[in-house]
Amino acid sequence: MKKINIYIDSACDVLYSSFYIKGLEECFGFSNLFFRNKPFRRFKFNNHYFAFIIEEELSRINVVIDYSDSSEVSKVALDWCDIYYKINIDEEKDYNSNKILSIGPSFGIKIFSFYQTFFLAFSNYFKSFGRIKISDTRRFFSNYKAQYKRPTIYDYFPGTVQENYLYFVGSLWKKEPKTNMYRANFIKACLSLNIKFEGGFAPRIKNDIRGFEGLTMNSRDKIESYIKKTKLSIATFNTPAVLDCHGWKLAEFLCFGKAIISTKLTRKLPLDLLDNEHLLYTDGSQEDIKEKLEFLIENKKVREKLEKNARGYFENELSPQKVVQKILFRIDQLINI
Repeated sequence: MKKINIYIDSACDVLYSSFYIKGLEECFGFSNLFFRNKPFRRFKFNNHYFAFIIEEELSRINVVIDYSDSSEVSKVALDWCDIYYKINIDEEKDYNSNKILSIGPSFGIKIFSFYQTFFLAFSNYFKSFGRIKISDTRRFFSNYKAQYKRPTIYDYFPGTVQENYLYFVGSLWKKEPKTNMYRANFIKACLSLNIKFEGGFAPRIKNDIRGFEGLTMNSRDKIESYIKKTKLSIATFNTPAVLDCHGWKLAEFLCFGKAIISTKLTRKLPLDLLDNEHLLYTDGSQEDIKEKLEFLIENKKVREKLEKNARGYFENELSPQKVVQKILFRIDQLINI
Protein backbone atom coordinates (compact mmCIF):
# COMPACT_ATOMS: atom_id res chain seq x y z
CA MET A 1 0.00 0.00 0.00
CA LYS A 2 1.31 3.43 -0.97
CA LYS A 3 2.39 5.76 1.81
CA ILE A 4 0.63 9.10 1.44
CA ASN A 5 1.49 12.19 3.46
CA ILE A 6 -0.58 15.35 3.55
CA TYR A 7 1.24 18.61 4.29
CA ILE A 8 -1.02 21.47 5.38
CA ASP A 9 -0.09 25.14 5.46
CA SER A 10 0.54 25.91 9.14
CA ALA A 11 -0.64 29.50 8.54
CA CYS A 12 -4.00 28.49 7.10
CA ASP A 13 -7.20 30.08 8.38
CA VAL A 14 -8.28 27.06 10.39
CA LEU A 15 -11.93 28.12 10.64
CA TYR A 16 -12.47 28.36 6.89
CA SER A 17 -10.17 25.42 6.19
CA SER A 18 -11.75 23.12 8.79
CA PHE A 19 -14.24 21.64 6.33
CA TYR A 20 -11.43 20.45 4.05
CA ILE A 21 -9.15 19.32 6.86
CA LYS A 22 -12.06 17.12 7.97
CA GLY A 23 -12.22 15.61 4.49
CA LEU A 24 -8.48 14.95 4.46
CA GLU A 25 -8.72 13.33 7.90
CA GLU A 26 -11.61 11.11 6.76
CA CYS A 27 -9.70 9.95 3.68
CA PHE A 28 -6.19 9.58 5.10
CA GLY A 29 -6.42 9.57 8.90
CA PHE A 30 -5.21 12.33 11.19
CA SER A 31 -1.84 10.64 11.73
CA ASN A 32 -0.99 11.29 8.06
CA LEU A 33 -1.70 15.03 8.26
CA PHE A 34 1.24 17.33 8.99
CA PHE A 35 1.22 21.10 9.46
CA ARG A 36 4.27 22.59 7.79
CA ASN A 37 5.66 26.05 7.14
CA LYS A 38 8.52 25.70 4.66
CA PRO A 39 6.59 24.53 1.54
CA PHE A 40 4.16 27.44 1.93
CA ARG A 41 6.60 30.28 2.64
CA ARG A 42 5.35 32.37 -0.26
CA PHE A 43 1.89 32.63 1.35
CA LYS A 44 0.93 35.13 4.01
CA PHE A 45 -1.73 34.31 6.60
CA ASN A 46 -5.06 35.14 4.93
CA ASN A 47 -8.69 34.08 4.85
CA HIS A 48 -8.86 33.55 1.09
CA TYR A 49 -7.56 30.06 0.36
CA PHE A 50 -6.36 26.78 1.86
CA ALA A 51 -3.12 25.27 0.55
CA PHE A 52 -1.92 21.71 1.04
CA ILE A 53 0.28 19.07 -0.58
CA ILE A 54 -0.55 15.44 -1.31
CA GLU A 55 2.69 13.45 -1.48
CA GLU A 56 3.01 9.84 -2.59
CA GLU A 57 6.14 7.83 -3.29
CA LEU A 58 6.60 9.17 -6.82
CA SER A 59 4.40 12.24 -6.96
CA ARG A 60 3.80 15.51 -5.17
CA ILE A 61 0.72 17.58 -6.01
CA ASN A 62 0.14 21.12 -4.75
CA VAL A 63 -3.52 21.95 -4.16
CA VAL A 64 -5.28 25.24 -3.43
CA ILE A 65 -8.91 25.60 -2.38
CA ASP A 66 -10.02 29.21 -2.78
CA TYR A 67 -13.03 29.96 -0.57
CA SER A 68 -12.93 33.77 -0.86
CA ASP A 69 -16.11 35.74 -1.62
CA SER A 70 -14.52 37.38 -4.65
CA SER A 71 -14.55 35.80 -8.11
CA GLU A 72 -10.90 36.81 -8.55
CA VAL A 73 -8.06 34.29 -8.21
CA SER A 74 -4.72 34.68 -6.48
CA LYS A 75 -1.82 34.76 -8.96
CA VAL A 76 0.64 33.71 -6.25
CA ALA A 77 -1.46 30.68 -5.30
CA LEU A 78 -2.22 29.83 -8.93
CA ASP A 79 1.48 29.83 -9.87
CA TRP A 80 2.33 27.60 -6.89
CA CYS A 81 -0.33 24.92 -7.30
CA ASP A 82 -1.09 22.10 -9.71
CA ILE A 83 -4.85 22.28 -9.05
CA TYR A 84 -6.81 25.39 -8.06
CA TYR A 85 -10.32 24.71 -6.77
CA LYS A 86 -12.51 27.78 -6.35
CA ILE A 87 -15.96 28.21 -4.82
CA ASN A 88 -17.02 31.49 -6.43
CA ILE A 89 -16.14 31.13 -10.09
CA ASP A 90 -17.75 33.69 -12.38
CA GLU A 91 -18.98 31.75 -15.42
CA GLU A 92 -18.72 34.84 -17.61
CA LYS A 93 -15.05 35.40 -16.80
CA ASP A 94 -12.17 33.85 -18.76
CA TYR A 95 -9.61 32.76 -16.18
CA ASN A 96 -7.21 31.58 -18.89
CA SER A 97 -6.02 28.56 -16.89
CA ASN A 98 -6.87 24.87 -17.01
CA LYS A 99 -5.82 24.54 -13.36
CA ILE A 100 -8.99 26.25 -12.11
CA LEU A 101 -11.95 24.01 -11.27
CA SER A 102 -15.29 24.66 -9.60
CA ILE A 103 -15.94 23.46 -6.07
CA GLY A 104 -19.14 23.88 -4.07
CA PRO A 105 -19.66 26.01 -0.95
CA SER A 106 -18.63 24.87 2.53
CA PHE A 107 -18.88 26.11 6.12
CA GLY A 108 -16.82 26.13 9.30
CA ILE A 109 -17.02 23.09 11.56
CA LYS A 110 -15.42 21.86 14.76
CA ILE A 111 -12.67 19.37 14.01
CA PHE A 112 -10.29 19.56 16.98
CA SER A 113 -10.75 18.85 20.68
CA PHE A 114 -9.93 21.55 23.22
CA TYR A 115 -6.40 20.23 23.75
CA GLN A 116 -5.77 19.80 20.00
CA THR A 117 -7.04 23.32 19.35
CA PHE A 118 -4.83 24.80 22.07
CA PHE A 119 -1.72 22.89 20.98
CA LEU A 120 -2.11 23.45 17.24
CA ALA A 121 -2.91 27.14 17.64
CA PHE A 122 0.38 27.83 19.40
CA SER A 123 2.56 25.35 17.50
CA ASN A 124 1.31 26.56 14.12
CA TYR A 125 1.67 30.18 15.15
CA PHE A 126 5.33 29.70 16.04
CA LYS A 127 5.94 27.68 12.86
CA SER A 128 4.40 30.44 10.75
CA PHE A 129 5.47 33.47 12.80
CA GLY A 130 7.25 35.18 9.92
CA ARG A 131 4.18 34.97 7.70
CA ILE A 132 1.67 36.40 10.18
CA LYS A 133 1.52 40.17 10.64
CA ILE A 134 1.54 41.37 14.23
CA SER A 135 -1.81 43.02 13.55
CA ASP A 136 -3.22 39.63 12.46
CA THR A 137 -2.04 37.69 15.52
CA ARG A 138 -5.32 38.06 17.38
CA ARG A 139 -7.32 36.93 14.34
CA PHE A 140 -5.07 33.87 13.91
CA PHE A 141 -5.84 32.66 17.44
CA SER A 142 -9.50 33.74 17.21
CA ASN A 143 -9.95 31.42 14.23
CA TYR A 144 -8.87 28.44 16.33
CA LYS A 145 -11.25 29.48 19.10
CA ALA A 146 -14.09 29.98 16.60
CA GLN A 147 -13.41 26.54 15.10
CA TYR A 148 -13.66 24.94 18.53
CA LYS A 149 -17.02 26.64 19.18
CA ARG A 150 -18.55 25.58 15.85
CA PRO A 151 -20.86 22.54 15.57
CA THR A 152 -19.41 19.32 14.18
CA ILE A 153 -20.41 18.11 10.73
CA TYR A 154 -22.63 15.51 12.41
CA ASP A 155 -24.68 18.25 14.11
CA TYR A 156 -25.79 19.33 10.65
CA PHE A 157 -27.39 16.00 9.79
CA PRO A 158 -31.15 16.24 9.02
CA GLY A 159 -33.68 16.34 11.83
CA THR A 160 -37.47 16.28 12.24
CA VAL A 161 -39.44 19.06 10.57
CA GLN A 162 -42.21 20.76 12.53
CA GLU A 163 -45.35 21.56 10.55
CA ASN A 164 -46.49 25.20 10.54
CA TYR A 165 -43.13 26.51 11.76
CA LEU A 166 -40.68 28.79 9.99
CA TYR A 167 -37.32 30.03 11.19
CA PHE A 168 -34.78 32.26 9.51
CA VAL A 169 -31.88 34.41 10.69
CA GLY A 170 -29.88 36.55 8.30
CA SER A 171 -27.18 39.22 8.46
CA LEU A 172 -27.45 42.75 7.19
CA TRP A 173 -24.61 43.82 4.91
CA LYS A 174 -23.59 47.45 4.42
CA LYS A 175 -22.54 47.05 0.79
CA GLU A 176 -25.16 44.48 -0.27
CA PRO A 177 -28.55 46.26 -0.48
CA LYS A 178 -29.97 43.60 -2.82
CA THR A 179 -29.18 40.82 -0.34
CA ASN A 180 -30.74 42.84 2.48
CA MET A 181 -33.88 43.47 0.41
CA TYR A 182 -34.37 39.81 -0.54
CA ARG A 183 -33.91 38.68 3.06
CA ALA A 184 -36.32 41.37 4.25
CA ASN A 185 -38.88 40.17 1.71
CA PHE A 186 -38.55 36.61 3.00
CA ILE A 187 -39.05 37.71 6.61
CA LYS A 188 -42.08 39.81 5.62
CA ALA A 189 -43.55 36.89 3.66
CA CYS A 190 -43.15 34.62 6.69
CA LEU A 191 -44.83 37.20 8.94
CA SER A 192 -47.76 37.51 6.52
CA LEU A 193 -48.60 33.82 6.78
CA ASN A 194 -50.82 32.20 9.38
CA ILE A 195 -47.89 30.23 10.73
CA LYS A 196 -45.46 30.45 13.64
CA PHE A 197 -42.34 32.37 12.64
CA GLU A 198 -39.17 32.98 14.62
CA GLY A 199 -36.13 34.95 13.58
CA GLY A 200 -35.32 38.05 11.58
CA PHE A 201 -32.15 40.02 10.98
CA ALA A 202 -29.36 39.50 13.47
CA PRO A 203 -28.70 42.81 15.29
CA ARG A 204 -25.53 44.68 14.37
CA ILE A 205 -23.31 45.92 17.19
CA LYS A 206 -23.23 49.47 15.82
CA ASN A 207 -26.84 49.39 14.58
CA ASP A 208 -25.57 51.24 11.51
CA ILE A 209 -27.97 50.00 8.81
CA ARG A 210 -31.33 51.72 9.01
CA GLY A 211 -34.72 50.70 7.65
CA PHE A 212 -34.93 47.16 9.03
CA GLU A 213 -35.68 47.86 12.69
CA GLY A 214 -39.04 46.12 12.66
CA LEU A 215 -37.50 42.98 11.15
CA THR A 216 -34.47 42.77 13.48
CA MET A 217 -34.21 40.41 16.44
CA ASN A 218 -33.62 41.74 19.94
CA SER A 219 -30.54 39.55 20.35
CA ARG A 220 -28.50 37.04 18.39
CA ASP A 221 -29.35 33.35 18.58
CA LYS A 222 -26.64 31.03 19.83
CA ILE A 223 -25.37 28.54 17.26
CA GLU A 224 -27.02 25.63 19.12
CA SER A 225 -30.39 27.37 18.84
CA TYR A 226 -29.78 28.16 15.17
CA ILE A 227 -29.10 24.49 14.45
CA LYS A 228 -32.13 23.23 16.37
CA LYS A 229 -34.61 25.73 14.93
CA THR A 230 -33.34 25.43 11.35
CA LYS A 231 -33.87 21.67 11.50
CA LEU A 232 -37.45 22.25 12.68
CA SER A 233 -38.29 24.84 10.01
CA ILE A 234 -40.38 23.67 7.05
CA ALA A 235 -38.31 25.83 4.68
CA THR A 236 -35.19 27.98 4.50
CA PHE A 237 -34.13 30.93 2.36
CA ASN A 238 -30.91 31.43 0.42
CA THR A 239 -29.63 34.37 -1.58
CA PRO A 240 -26.10 35.21 -2.76
CA ALA A 241 -24.39 37.46 -0.25
CA VAL A 242 -21.14 39.46 -0.33
CA LEU A 243 -19.95 40.00 -3.93
CA ASP A 244 -22.68 37.58 -5.13
CA CYS A 245 -20.89 34.70 -3.43
CA HIS A 246 -22.19 31.31 -2.36
CA GLY A 247 -22.46 31.82 1.40
CA TRP A 248 -22.14 29.29 4.19
CA LYS A 249 -25.92 29.14 4.47
CA LEU A 250 -26.37 27.40 1.11
CA ALA A 251 -23.99 24.60 2.09
CA GLU A 252 -25.53 24.38 5.58
CA PHE A 253 -29.08 24.14 4.24
CA LEU A 254 -28.10 21.41 1.78
CA CYS A 255 -26.37 19.51 4.58
CA PHE A 256 -29.47 19.88 6.78
CA GLY A 257 -31.54 18.48 3.92
CA LYS A 258 -33.92 21.44 3.91
CA ALA A 259 -36.56 22.61 1.46
CA ILE A 260 -34.78 25.71 0.13
CA ILE A 261 -36.25 28.77 -1.52
CA SER A 262 -33.46 30.68 -3.30
CA THR A 263 -32.94 33.67 -5.53
CA LYS A 264 -30.86 33.15 -8.67
CA LEU A 265 -27.35 31.81 -8.08
CA THR A 266 -24.72 33.82 -9.93
CA ARG A 267 -21.60 31.74 -9.28
CA LYS A 268 -20.71 28.38 -10.77
CA LEU A 269 -21.37 25.07 -9.00
CA PRO A 270 -19.80 21.67 -9.73
CA LEU A 271 -23.32 20.51 -10.60
CA ASP A 272 -26.31 22.79 -11.09
CA LEU A 273 -29.00 23.02 -8.43
CA LEU A 274 -32.21 22.48 -10.38
CA ASP A 275 -35.52 24.25 -9.85
CA ASN A 276 -38.25 21.98 -8.44
CA GLU A 277 -35.65 19.24 -8.04
CA HIS A 278 -33.16 20.44 -5.43
CA LEU A 279 -34.83 23.73 -4.43
CA LEU A 280 -37.37 26.34 -5.54
CA TYR A 281 -36.12 29.49 -7.24
CA THR A 282 -37.80 32.83 -6.60
CA ASP A 283 -37.55 36.30 -8.14
CA GLY A 284 -37.01 37.63 -4.60
CA SER A 285 -40.22 39.63 -4.34
CA GLN A 286 -42.33 39.29 -1.20
CA GLU A 287 -45.30 38.11 -3.27
CA ASP A 288 -43.38 35.36 -5.08
CA ILE A 289 -41.67 34.18 -1.89
CA LYS A 290 -45.03 34.00 -0.13
CA GLU A 291 -46.43 31.96 -3.02
CA LYS A 292 -43.49 29.52 -2.80
CA LEU A 293 -43.92 29.19 0.98
CA GLU A 294 -47.65 28.49 0.67
CA PHE A 295 -46.88 25.88 -1.97
CA LEU A 296 -44.44 24.09 0.35
CA ILE A 297 -46.84 24.28 3.30
CA GLU A 298 -49.64 22.75 1.25
CA ASN A 299 -47.57 20.13 -0.59
CA LYS A 300 -45.76 17.94 1.90
CA LYS A 301 -44.67 15.38 -0.71
CA VAL A 302 -42.97 18.05 -2.80
CA ARG A 303 -41.30 19.41 0.30
CA GLU A 304 -40.03 15.96 1.26
CA LYS A 305 -38.70 15.44 -2.27
CA LEU A 306 -36.76 18.70 -2.07
CA GLU A 307 -35.42 17.75 1.36
CA LYS A 308 -34.23 14.38 0.13
CA ASN A 309 -32.65 15.79 -3.01
CA ALA A 310 -30.96 18.65 -1.14
CA ARG A 311 -29.34 16.20 1.25
CA GLY A 312 -28.41 13.92 -1.64
CA TYR A 313 -26.72 16.83 -3.42
CA PHE A 314 -24.66 17.55 -0.33
CA GLU A 315 -23.62 13.92 0.09
CA ASN A 316 -22.68 13.52 -3.57
CA GLU A 317 -21.12 16.90 -4.31
CA LEU A 318 -20.21 18.83 -1.16
CA SER A 319 -19.44 16.61 1.83
CA PRO A 320 -15.85 16.92 3.15
CA GLN A 321 -14.97 13.37 2.16
CA LYS A 322 -16.55 13.68 -1.29
CA VAL A 323 -14.64 16.91 -1.99
CA VAL A 324 -11.32 15.24 -1.19
CA GLN A 325 -12.25 12.17 -3.24
CA LYS A 326 -12.88 14.45 -6.22
CA ILE A 327 -9.49 16.05 -5.70
CA LEU A 328 -7.85 12.62 -5.63
CA PHE A 329 -9.66 11.65 -8.84
CA ARG A 330 -8.34 14.79 -10.51
CA ILE A 331 -4.83 14.05 -9.25
CA ASP A 332 -5.00 10.56 -10.78
CA GLN A 333 -5.95 12.17 -14.09
CA LEU A 334 -2.98 14.55 -13.89
CA ILE A 335 -0.53 11.78 -13.02
CA ASN A 336 -1.75 9.57 -15.85
CA ILE A 337 -1.72 12.24 -18.56
